[in-house]
Amino acid sequence: MSQTFAIKTIKAGDTLFKIAEQFYGDRNLWTKIAAANGNILPENLEPGQYITIPS
Repeated sequence: MSQTFAIKTIKAGDTLFKIAEQFYGDRNLWTKIAAANGNILPENLEPGQYITIPS
């Protein structure tokens, strides 16, 4: 079964916590986003960067 996902463009001020809250309603799921993006570190987000948001 294939997984669906969204693509998010990072903006200034975005954090994995905020993005997890926006997409999942739970900021603690930021690790799900990190894992889907090669275990990116929260402090390594750059404006203009694209990340995958798994469903």
